[in-house]
Amino acid sequence: MTETSYLPDVNVLLALSDADHTGYRRASKWFKGIGGSRFLLCSITESGFVRLAASPHVGKRPMYSAMALLRQLSGFPNCGYLPFKTPLLDIVAPFASRLHGYRQVTDALLLGLAIESNSVLVTLDRGVEALAGSEYKAHLLTLQ
Repeated sequence: MTETSYLPDVNVLLALSDADHTGYRRASKWFKGIGGSRFLLCSITESGFVRLAASPHVGKRPMYSAMALLRQLSGFPNCGYLPFKTPLLDIVAPFASRLHGYRQVTDALLLGLAIESNSVLVTLDRGVEALAGSEYKAHLLTLQ
């Protein structure tokens, strides 16, 4: 039996990096709970994390600090990198009929990436459950 790999979305990464974030307790509990299980980063989660961590309206950190936090996250021994191999239209095709709004595009891409890599997308956003539907709920963990 293979061990589960997890793909935290940008909000989970932000929550892990900021004790004042509304999702900090949920994200920290999840992260401690996975122990040495693999967690994955990809170019979307990395760039989104740095962009929001350095945003004057969200993370309010200087760019060098946001980059250092990403470096720290990626330095964990159980951190892996998940490259994109499949075009957007193909990766979201299994659940494209449930894709209705522009705010779902990144969630759909990350969910598709999790499905393709047989990993689990970790999110604080219950809205992603509608995208996953019953067919792909095994590839989604919504932190409650």
